[in-house]
Amino acid sequence: MDPKHRDRIAFVRVVSGKFQRDMTVLHVQSGKKVRLSSSHKLFGNERETINEAFPGDIIGLVGHDGFGIGDTLTCDPSIRYDEIPRFTPEVFEYFHNPNTAKFKQFRQGLDQLLLEGVAQAFHLKDTASRVPLLAAVGPLQFEVLQYRMETEYTAETRREPAPFNCVRWLPVGTLPEDLDSISLPTGGRFALDIDNNPVALFPSEWSLNYFRQNNPTVSLNSLAPARTSDR
Repeated sequence: MDPKHRDRIAFVRVVSGKFQRDMTVLHVQSGKKVRLSSSHKLFGNERETINEAFPGDIIGLVGHDGFGIGDTLTCDPSIRYDEIPRFTPEVFEYFHNPNTAKFKQFRQGLDQLLLEGVAQAFHLKDTASRVPLLAAVGPLQFEVLQYRMETEYTAETRREPAPFNCVRWLPVGTLPEDLDSISLPTGGRFALDIDNNPVALFPSEWSLNYFRQNNPTVSLNSLAPARTSDR
């Protein structure tokens, strides 16, 4: 609404009960209590403070950087809604920061856009490189990410195709030493996603199938595991 401001708005649908401004709720995914003091109703470019909301209403909460898509806010800690699944990525690119003087803007913009779900990020195992490996369902997501980085955060980016086209998640609880005992086909790499879940990256569908044939006891999943409160 105003490019000069860095306010972030999380849009929330009230599912049950009654929302009241300044109420304290539990953010289930982080396990933290948060106070919802800045609540708004938006229409076009108009913003109006809202004090109460009821089931079916959608409100905007300003200034909560830790909220992600599908998160649960509740007064009852036993309630947790099912998360919205993230689509399995099919294209992978490295995003470089060609202007070291703007590293702070680059890092801040990338972190916030990843939290919005514009793309997914992975950190390759056994590498000291700080260049982010990003993944998306289609190349248009990378174009949107690059455009928003440059227009909203004044951060230049340089894209480089990565040699992967398949990613699969390993079972939760898989340890680094467990990965050392698993042999990957040529071109495959192990990595961690943004929630530190282990994944295997493959250069082709053939490579993925070859791995499955030679490691029948290793369980692979095309979807990331649900986030827990210790993320």
